[in-house]
Amino acid sequence: MNRRSMMFALKDFGHSTCSYRLFGAVRNTIGRTAWKHRLAQQNQDEWIQNHQPNDIYLQILGNGTIGGPRTVVVVAGFKRYFFNCGEGTQRLCREHKIKMKNSTVFLTSPKWENIGGLIGFVLTSQDAGIQELQINGYNHISDLFRITRSFVNLGYLKLRTNAKLEYADAEMNIRQIVHRKRKYDDLGNLKNIQLAGQDETASDSVSSYICKPIWKPAKISLELCVELGIPPGPHLAQLKAGHEITLPDGRIVKPSDVVQPSALFTTFVILECPTEDYIDSFLEAEEFKPYDLEEGALEQDIKNLIVHITPKNVFESAKYKLFLQRFSPKAVHLQLCAENSHDLSAQAHRAQYQLNLIHNEIFPLLRRSSVTKGVAALTRYNVRPHTGLDDETKLKIMPQQYIGEAMASPNFEQELAELKTKLEKTKVHDQREYPLVTFFGTGSAIPSKDRNVSGILLTTKPSSHILLDCGEGTWGQMIRHYGPEDAEKVLKNLKCVYVSHMHPDHHLGLISIIKERIELGVKTRLRVLGPPELRTWLDLYSEVFERLPFEFVNCLVLCRDKQEPSSAEQNLIRNLFSNLAVNNISACLVPHTKNAFAIRVDTNGYSVVYSGDTKYCLDLIRLGEGCDLLIHEATMEDGLEELAKRKRHSTTMQAVQVGNQMNAKFTLLTHFSQRYCKLPNIDDAIFEKHPVGCAFDHMEIAPKHLQVLPHLYPSLKSLFAEHVHHMNENSSASNIIRRLRLKEEARREQEKDNLKKLIKTLKGGLLEQKLDD
Repeated sequence: MNRRSMMFALKDFGHSTCSYRLFGAVRNTIGRTAWKHRLAQQNQDEWIQNHQPNDIYLQILGNGTIGGPRTVVVVAGFKRYFFNCGEGTQRLCREHKIKMKNSTVFLTSPKWENIGGLIGFVLTSQDAGIQELQINGYNHISDLFRITRSFVNLGYLKLRTNAKLEYADAEMNIRQIVHRKRKYDDLGNLKNIQLAGQDETASDSVSSYICKPIWKPAKISLELCVELGIPPGPHLAQLKAGHEITLPDGRIVKPSDVVQPSALFTTFVILECPTEDYIDSFLEAEEFKPYDLEEGALEQDIKNLIVHITPKNVFESAKYKLFLQRFSPKAVHLQLCAENSHDLSAQAHRAQYQLNLIHNEIFPLLRRSSVTKGVAALTRYNVRPHTGLDDETKLKIMPQQYIGEAMASPNFEQELAELKTKLEKTKVHDQREYPLVTFFGTGSAIPSKDRNVSGILLTTKPSSHILLDCGEGTWGQMIRHYGPEDAEKVLKNLKCVYVSHMHPDHHLGLISIIKERIELGVKTRLRVLGPPELRTWLDLYSEVFERLPFEFVNCLVLCRDKQEPSSAEQNLIRNLFSNLAVNNISACLVPHTKNAFAIRVDTNGYSVVYSGDTKYCLDLIRLGEGCDLLIHEATMEDGLEELAKRKRHSTTMQAVQVGNQMNAKFTLLTHFSQRYCKLPNIDDAIFEKHPVGCAFDHMEIAPKHLQVLPHLYPSLKSLFAEHVHHMNENSSASNIIRRLRLKEEARREQEKDNLKKLIKTLKGGLLEQKLDD
């Protein structure tokens, strides 16, 4: 808890005289810096709340493609209105520089497709210092955070849920219309589905939002005044009041010459219609009566933009076309659906095109979308002051530009030539192509534009896969890597998902994986290996939101001498071994968080060990004894051992030492801090002295590639020369700052303890005084 959050926790302590006296006493012990900061923040927030922006636009952040979010963001000055927050939303925000501060979230339905990124969005908002976030549409969504308490700590962030049908602030009026299913019986009679309670309503209803910007009054254009030679002074006030003025040279200036007209805008709609069962509800809604087409309709009431979160088959149905006729023929319709292009990230393609120059097998090119029609990611519609689509903002993938950037890096061509010579001389002793390891996420904590959070696919044979951790956006990464058709094949042949521990960056992609298998018609339940808390989370989600079919195995039963498996678990494990074509799977507890595990998979005479998140661990060394490949986290750079110890992570050299001590034939480093998003800060000597490599998103590694990996680092450093220079320039300074920060954190922890003692003492004294009175 930082100083500011302590102050607000105390402020909320109570409103009695005793509480305020206690609060005042504690405030004086902490100091007044936090108060000044809070006051400045309040003033800024008040200004933002009351400020009317000149520019408003709507942007398609996620176009609803398979594996991507269906997220729309409306930017109005400093304010952001997010409509839905699917998996990958915060990563796209980071890449496309869409700030999450001063945000409000609206949900068109509380399905995972719309809320899968909400937990990460909230946690990232909290880390950014945001103190309050409002989520509109369904009070039911508060249940999501109620059932995640075991692994999500909201700290001082105040989360508000709002199910009111009206929302208004200084920029926007937003009206929600709730739609429910209508079905027909066998005789063709309409059956109105009445939903008994809030839980049912939340799960079975969808919403549309009619958004109308606040009218902005006219104002004087200073540019036009300068052009006309109007001197500053009372003339400006007269013009603004609507009066003509006469200039010294005799010219008459009318208000219309210099006063900009009231800012025009368009009303827009964002709606979700998942099946044809909902269309009647849309047709019956008063808000969608065809008054748009009537003569004399106010221009600001005409809905010129409609964003449809609607499947292709529904959008093209005869009844939905009737609904579309309710809008002006000039209206723009944007459809978010699975058939849109799956190209959502330019940076992912940039990185892979450049890495592919170094080794085209280890860094295969991502599958580009073949879709040219539909709504592209980042499509923008300007709402004010000018209205209409802006094609310039659409996401573009430019391979030649990315390759040109790489070749322009200092000494990169020379390094490539030297690498080619080295690889020709390198004799590869192990030519096996399996097991194949594919990385979908190699970053820690939160996704960045260069590295997603943890996700590793272990392929034991062409038709058998196990996923080691499954962070938010893993399914989207699979789509980028394989393309939709091949990704679906992999998903159908996915035998098991293993989750190492309950930190959100390791399992928030799991629900998407389970749901997509259902969509693909896979009949067998997905086997899930993980800590017991994972089962609790999945069961609670199934109970509150939507049913998830899975078979769970507690990782404790894979640990020696920890817990005997039940007969049902023994059968599951035997079937798992058989389906995966593995000889054995074993695990051990590691020191990171409660029930954190490392795992070992032995298959066809080859063993892979994955550490999960951990600090130095003897049990892990015993588990991995003599393994062929150790995949070990290296969150911190060398020199940050104290920080690694406190955070229960490992430094680069600590990970290498674990590999050496367990006699691993090769150590592959992953889970890097996002401060090293392009290339981790690793001493060259490590690659020269030890069999070590570092992982990247979308890297594919087979046994035949391991001897090659250490040779790649010089070329990687050359490719990312600017990033390396920045790291070297700031390394010593950064370490000093981080050490000072560690000391400051320790001081604050001590201050927190002292504060608790002080509160206890003061409460006791005040209570005694109150009793005496």
